[in-house]
Amino acid sequence: MATLYELNEMYRNIQFLIESGEYTEEELKFALDSVNGEIAEKLEGYAMVVKNLESDIEGLKSEEKRLADRRKSLENGVNRMKEAMQDTLLLTGEKRIKTQKFTISLRKSTSVEIENEDLIPEEFVKVTKTISKSELAKRLKEGEIPGARLVEKESLQIR
Repeated sequence: MATLYELNEMYRNIQFLIESGEYTEEELKFALDSVNGEIAEKLEGYAMVVKNLESDIEGLKSEEKRLADRRKSLENGVNRMKEAMQDTLLLTGEKRIKTQKFTISLRKSTSVEIENEDLIPEEFVKVTKTISKSELAKRLKEGEIPGARLVEKESLQIR
């Protein structure tokens, strides 16, 4: 059985024969029937593989979510334990405790705390430009907007 690529090439050759007029009606019917039958079988095979892969993808997405939830749970546990350790050091007044395996200590650090965003100078503000394609599409249906247009496309559907 030919590959989909080969079948497409055969179909192009039939189209060329039709355009050139170098065929008999019987030859054309035979060529079209054989290619169309093989194309239908090949497309059905592709569709089966696509459906199986889509199912695998959904399973992987579900597993990714499960693993992300598990990771988040572990991270939260680690953060709670670190907070408890820090609280203990602060409560006891100890800055450093050395054990056989670890040295646990408090260290000074600085971080920025925003008290009022409106007072921060613009040079420190990052703005990300995003275009709402759904809103733009609604407006384009009503009329023209410079820099954008609606494009009608065909997309594959497998039912």
